[in-house]
Amino acid sequence: MNRMEFKESKEYKDVVEKIKSYPKRFKFTLPYYKMTKGQKNAMHIITDDCIKKKIIDSVSFGLDLTGNITEETFIRL
Repeated sequence: MNRMEFKESKEYKDVVEKIKSYPKRFKFTLPYYKMTKGQKNAMHIITDDCIKKKIIDSVSFGLDLTGNITEETFIRL
């Protein structure tokens, strides 16, 4: 599945709607270290789109010893 097919999928729309339903100023953390590579890619697409639409903003992220992002915290705008 490519990026455009994913953006048209039910899963994409469901997650974006869930994020939109969070109350303003709500903080949530995505634990990338628990996700498969496909799940990480999907979440990056969703969070990037939500940031561009000014629905959320990234406030912090955690790194492992090799510099890979292990988790990221967002705030609902």
